[in-house]
Amino acid sequence: MAIMDITDIEPLFMAVYELLEENGIFVFATQHPCFITLTEKYMTPHSYYDIAIEGQPEEQIYYHRSIQDIFNLCFRAGFVIDGFYEECFKNNKEIPMVMIVRLKKVKRDSLK
Repeated sequence: MAIMDITDIEPLFMAVYELLEENGIFVFATQHPCFITLTEKYMTPHSYYDIAIEGQPEEQIYYHRSIQDIFNLCFRAGFVIDGFYEECFKNNKEIPMVMIVRLKKVKRDSLK
């Protein structure tokens, strides 16, 4: 759940790809960018401040990216997506709050 807390996530995906063995798996979860944002922007990457835990001393910054932007960073690093899940919670079974993505490292030349 840290993807939305990192300014630039491309180095993360590149480093994880390099650290994994072939066919290695990396799973990440993040707030669902379609439904969890305090702005009206979806396609344009942007940041905003909000409270993560009630009582925290100051708001934290969140970095919004579209699903397309997140997935393209994964692909550019060399991953394929072989699992995707959207998690809804008790208060609303129709709007997912979290998306969970499973990435698999494949040899880059096997994608041609």
